[in-house]
Amino acid sequence: MTGLALVLPPFFLLVFFILLPAAEAVLGTLRVERSGQLVYSLARYVEMFHTISLRRSVGFTVMVTLASVAVTFVLAYALALYLRFSRGWVSTLLGALFIIPLFIPTVIASFAMVTFLEHHGYIATLLHYVGVEDTPSLVFNATGIVLTEVWASIPFATLVLLAGLQGIDDALIDSARDVGAGALRTFLAVVLPLNAVATIITMSLLFIGILGSFTIPYLVGGNAPQMMSVVMTNYFTNYLRPDISVSLAALSFVIAGLAGAAYVAGVSRRERGAV
Repeated sequence: MTGLALVLPPFFLLVFFILLPAAEAVLGTLRVERSGQLVYSLARYVEMFHTISLRRSVGFTVMVTLASVAVTFVLAYALALYLRFSRGWVSTLLGALFIIPLFIPTVIASFAMVTFLEHHGYIATLLHYVGVEDTPSLVFNATGIVLTEVWASIPFATLVLLAGLQGIDDALIDSARDVGAGALRTFLAVVLPLNAVATIITMSLLFIGILGSFTIPYLVGGNAPQMMSVVMTNYFTNYLRPDISVSLAALSFVIAGLAGAAYVAGVSRRERGAV
């Protein structure tokens, strides 16, 4: 009973302040007035997918999110492996430095990346000194969003992956090496399968977080196409179309729900001790 009493308050907060308002908002997108009567229809969603700019925004958001997740995951996994299996002052120093982005506000990080990547920024100036004049645009486009999302997401992803790697018994790795397995074979046959739950959780949370991010796409992204979070804000405040804004939010919820299902499956497997 004590455990139930502790769980009920946050449960009611979740239901009454998040789930019910969200459900009402989604139902509101399905209500359309016809001949003076309210009927349920998918007209707003049809309008949304028939609008080229909105359709491009959805595709652009998914593309940027997948690219950011892929780059972040590869870099974070490499860093986590190095921190887990390396010894010495370099790994100690990296272990202290890689978490710094966690303590830098996203707004400050976004403006810093703009200053760093813009045409007259540090990268362009450095390339100018070595004789490279025509540099590609690295900011106010998809590239800038991906680079900034990766920079902001690597610490979190590394921490989750590193926690999973630390749970792998060194004896298993030593056994693989004893039978002649190289580093790549050991990683593919031992480390990667045993760290599958941490991998699923990391990729799921990265996908959901980047899909719904607003500050970085707003400050570092371009005018068109824009990510769904920015488009939602524009339709809600500038175009006075909250119905389209909520419809986009519902669509993003469905997309994030797919990643959320993978996260729940990963957590369930960990709780059952399947991996």
